[in-house]
Amino acid sequence: MAGQGPFALRYSGDIPVVDAAGDLDLTNVGEFEAVLALAAGADRGSVIVSLGRATYFDSQGIHVLLRFAEHLAITRQRLVMVAPHGTLPRRILEIAGLAQAFPVFETLDEAIAACNTSGKPTISEPGEARK
Repeated sequence: MAGQGPFALRYSGDIPVVDAAGDLDLTNVGEFEAVLALAAGADRGSVIVSLGRATYFDSQGIHVLLRFAEHLAITRQRLVMVAPHGTLPRRILEIAGLAQAFPVFETLDEAIAACNTSGKPTISEPGEARK
């Protein structure tokens, strides 16, 4: 598992998973970006960012996720996120419009299951698999 502190990179099969725990703000956004860059470098089709253990993130975190999604699109990869309903990260994603723009799942298992062998999430209708 790569990364230290609140951000870590691990793999579920061949899918990179970035786990975020605790606060994501100006004080550690650089560390978050570094772990995301490692995940993107794996070039597996999708990167899952799990915010299930994140307690807070601010506009810096939103900007990092948007830039990361743009980078993934350029490299023909896709951002998939995990943020359970009723959590602050999910609410922030919804307010910022990220929950509508990218697949967001309740659990890591659901996110992994939605990624097929090419690493692309398979979603038939917007929001259907994300509830």
